[in-house]
Amino acid sequence: MNIYRKTTATLALLAAAISPMFALSAQAQAQTPSTPSSVPIATPVTFSQDQVQLEHAILARQVQLAYLGVDVADAANLTSSDRAALVTILTNEASALATDASNAAAATTEAQLQTVRQAMIGDERVYLVVSYQVNLVVNADNDSVTEAGYTSLVSELTPLVSELGSTQATKVLADVTSQVSAATTLTSGISADALGLSPSGYPGNASEIKTWDFQLSQAQHDLNVAKADVKLIEKIALGVPKLPHLHV
Repeated sequence: MNIYRKTTATLALLAAAISPMFALSAQAQAQTPSTPSSVPIATPVTFSQDQVQLEHAILARQVQLAYLGVDVADAANLTSSDRAALVTILTNEASALATDASNAAAATTEAQLQTVRQAMIGDERVYLVVSYQVNLVVNADNDSVTEAGYTSLVSELTPLVSELGSTQATKVLADVTSQVSAATTLTSGISADALGLSPSGYPGNASEIKTWDFQLSQAQHDLNVAKADVKLIEKIALGVPKLPHLHV
């Protein structure tokens, strides 16, 4: 048996069968316009997935705005002007996100989705700007009320400490004044500055946000020290022996 001749014949038959397929493939390629490799073509499935992901991202930001709205409503120490300003900011952001959601649902191309995505991230900035605005203003107003309370308390404690005649109590009371003064300096102006933030200013204003957040944390530390000082004065006062009541 001549295996070589059979193999040659088989290869010839395969070549004859495959040749028309290559011819059709070449003809189809010639009729189909080429697409630059640098431009991705989104399949219907890919586009649908991108659209759903974008809609979910918008929804997440809408939920975040709802939480922020609750924070503003529950913040007892917000000034009326600061509360009104925050409500306006949240209302405007909610309206913008509603527009983004409508545009995302109506989009039919990746380019349109990208435009919506840019608006959601670059124009709204719910996480990186608006959330910080609310937190900064609420915390700053809380600290301002606490500082005012301690200032009034120092005035009330001054005659008491003087009556005690305690050197330690006098020094501790002076420290309360010092801590509250430092906290007030750190807190001053933060609410107004935070309300002036704009989404378009990010990431340039990121350093300002970080600085104000640090100032408020430091102010909170100072107020905690003042609170401990007041507790110490109370202990000193309770430790002073009282004169016995004399019956005349």
